[in-house]
Amino acid sequence: MPHLVEMDKRNRKKGLRIIAPERQNSSEEDIKKVTDEYKVEYTISRGTSGPVSTRGIPHAFVFDATGQLVFSGHPGNDDFERTVKKALREVKDVDEKKSSLIETTGPLINQRTWTNSEGKSIVATAMDVEGENVNFKMKNGRIVSYPIAQLSEDDQALLKEAAENPADE
Repeated sequence: MPHLVEMDKRNRKKGLRIIAPERQNSSEEDIKKVTDEYKVEYTISRGTSGPVSTRGIPHAFVFDATGQLVFSGHPGNDDFERTVKKALREVKDVDEKKSSLIETTGPLINQRTWTNSEGKSIVATAMDVEGENVNFKMKNGRIVSYPIAQLSEDDQALLKEAAENPADE
């Protein structure tokens, strides 16, 4: 547990989220004693359910920025730390100036389904336009710079209009 507490402190601003399911049927009081002792700030849940299962304790799962499972095993395994570091490199660091829970500016266009020039769908929020690119905030929170020219003509026109006539603040 101390290893995860330290990892959480080092990487929280980079997008790491630790969720630790308690699987030994401990009372809430016992869980609180342990979390207080180790100064745990990440989420502890009581029990587990869902599509993933484990055999041993402790067990860790690592999901990348797209939600894909990229590691399942003991958190003491060397591959665990390596996989976490690799997954975090794929997520843009949180800007220190924007770490407040209150956003000072809203998105250019709220989340919607965009269509690229090949007809494929992209579900994202248009945060702003920088030059020839739009900064999309994906559903997983990742910011992706996307070439406006690769969007459908209708979506290009929508972005152009929104960038030229931003909503009144």
